[in-house]
Amino acid sequence: MAFRDFKSVDVVLAEYPLGVRQGPVVSEVRLDVPEHLLDNLRFSLAVRTPSETEPFYTENFVYPLLQLVWKRYPRLHVWSHRPLAGDARLTGEPDYLVSAAPGEVADRLVRHPLLAVAEAKRQDFDEGWGQCLAAMLACRAVNGDRPLVVYGVVSTGLVWEFGRLDGQVFTRQPGAYAITDPALVHGMLDQVFAACDRQLGPDRPV
Repeated sequence: MAFRDFKSVDVVLAEYPLGVRQGPVVSEVRLDVPEHLLDNLRFSLAVRTPSETEPFYTENFVYPLLQLVWKRYPRLHVWSHRPLAGDARLTGEPDYLVSAAPGEVADRLVRHPLLAVAEAKRQDFDEGWGQCLAAMLACRAVNGDRPLVVYGVVSTGLVWEFGRLDGQVFTRQPGAYAITDPALVHGMLDQVFAACDRQLGPDRPV
């Protein structure tokens, strides 16, 4: 099944049994957002119309914040719509994928994927988490025997949710976080990237 065929977490669990819990994934810590980006976010919020499509939200809200955080973690790489396959059923292209950065030599492989980001299309977080969890399982499969924790983010651009896959347990953080508090979303994203970066070890990827 492609990631898009997993319409909810329950559909994923029917194929790949996991423990599921609600609990903290990252702390609710604020981190200042540069004024130029705040201005862009305010502008996009002000000019959006009810007929905007999903790309409007990913291009104006999701990617700018991912890129802002990414700049602080040069050992990581953010891929956009990069094909990922964990097995014959876990295949697709996550909206965004964070992995160890490619080496200096041209490297087209996604090594050590640690974070999958999925858009909640039509504001459907149940379906968004189904697709995101499927992508997280694919990340775990690509990582093989390495005991790496995989993180997940589901967002409409305006609302953000966070999760974690650690072994056979999927944890989803209670609550949703609005872009109207950009410092909070920024701080929580930074914690996710920091957790991913720590798993690469002190000198090079594990």
